[in-house]
Amino acid sequence: MTPPEPELSDAERLLVAATCERRAELELRGAAAFTVVTQALVDLRADARIVDLSARAIAEEIRHSNIYFELASTFARRALRRPAFAPIDVPAHDDVDPTLRRVLHVVGMCSINETMACAFLELCLAGAKATPVRAALREVLSDEIRHARVGWAYLASPGVAQDARHEVGRRLVPMLCAQLEGWWRQVETLPAGAVPAYGCPAGAAIAEATLRSLDELVLPGFEALGIDAAEARRYSAGHAPCPACGKRLRRPA
Repeated sequence: MTPPEPELSDAERLLVAATCERRAELELRGAAAFTVVTQALVDLRADARIVDLSARAIAEEIRHSNIYFELASTFARRALRRPAFAPIDVPAHDDVDPTLRRVLHVVGMCSINETMACAFLELCLAGAKATPVRAALREVLSDEIRHARVGWAYLASPGVAQDARHEVGRRLVPMLCAQLEGWWRQVETLPAGAVPAYGCPAGAAIAEATLRSLDELVLPGFEALGIDAAEARRYSAGHAPCPACGKRLRRPA
């Protein structure tokens, strides 16, 4: 027998709608990010299979936006305005040559950000009880796992020179710091409240999952590829500041 859907108050329903509407917009930013990543991979002469994964991710992120928009419309019980495409801010990395800049874009957007996104989605799925929400989260997560693999597959490929790997390790803490600040800005502007049964965990739980993914997924991934993550481990533990901004790792307010 199929269990009944968890009940929602009107306030909770509107919170779920607002959260899904927000995610629909963020997924479009993901599509824009993968246009940058795909062009970077083409310019880097990456393996065609990796380029293909990245190119497919553009359409998949748009599909994710549509999934969340439909959920938002269902819970809002009214017509909503679809989110519009907008330019994204791409890390400048002004102090490096164009080739390394492209490598850092692939690493930052895929190996780091998309891996953290997988941990976030796993958290949402773990608490979700509502059938349509669980189905949506499963679909999005299955794609995001592949999106993270774009970065890891490229870093593992023979086309990445050893000096580029060294530079990735040397710049790992500033990249992590920037990514975490981006995540914390999202957490700090979440609507008040949480509805875990509908895929909307509390901000504190999201922060914990993000930090856990750093220690258990992101940093081990770099270490497995022979990239020095010792300073990143110190930063993650709160023992070393970011060399770019001088700040130690913080949790969202």
